[in-house]
Amino acid sequence: MNRLETRIEELHDELLKTPEEAREAVLDHLEQAVLSLEASGQQAPQWAKAYIAARVDAAVEAQFDNLPL
Repeated sequence: MNRLETRIEELHDELLKTPEEAREAVLDHLEQAVLSLEASGQQAPQWAKAYIAARVDAAVEAQFDNLPL
């Protein structure tokens, strides 16, 4: 396991321990680590991609929640 893979696993452990309302900072770090790993030609763990995708989905949904009717 290389440095980025190790860091991603550490962030996973941290996400599991962090209350949901305080996860944004950890998710920022996770996203950066995943982008760096993929930029080096390696595959990111599926669970990490799922966390990032869920974060994007939530942000998009929040935009629609604020649309006037």
